[in-house]
Amino acid sequence: MDISSADIKLILTALQDAGFDQAEVVVGDVHIAVARRGASLTAPAAPTAESLSTADPTPPVAVTPERSVLVPDTARNGAVRAVGDSERVVTSPSVGVFRRAPQSGGAPFVEVGRTVSAGDTLGIVEVSTLTMSVEAPAEGVVTAVAVDDAAAVEFGSPLVTIAS
Repeated sequence: MDISSADIKLILTALQDAGFDQAEVVVGDVHIAVARRGASLTAPAAPTAESLSTADPTPPVAVTPERSVLVPDTARNGAVRAVGDSERVVTSPSVGVFRRAPQSGGAPFVEVGRTVSAGDTLGIVEVSTLTMSVEAPAEGVVTAVAVDDAAAVEFGSPLVTIAS
């Protein structure tokens, strides 16, 4: 399959409009990898025979929040919603896998009790080879992290609660 420079420009424009921080697109023998906002391009690890044979056949399950106030407000595009006068719940912008740290085994972006500023990265949602940063909407203190690292999330799933 042939791909033109106009096709590549269309793909890059679509990725930019989607808001992803990292993306990888393969069309035939053409491989396009892009990153922005300081994201580093990481090559996906090829599955090994051992990892395929020991893989857990159970599908991932989204973590259900313990408090009923963490139910997402999907009418607001899954971004942020106020819980009370001083709390905001940051929700998942997409279906995917939530990453609490930039690298496997690394220090998490945030922990309960940490003060964050507007725009600070709270985590990453991965969709296939695309990544989206989840950012703090305002300054405050992290009061809850509703999802474990590498947990599957749905659009609008509660991720982090911030009190101002």
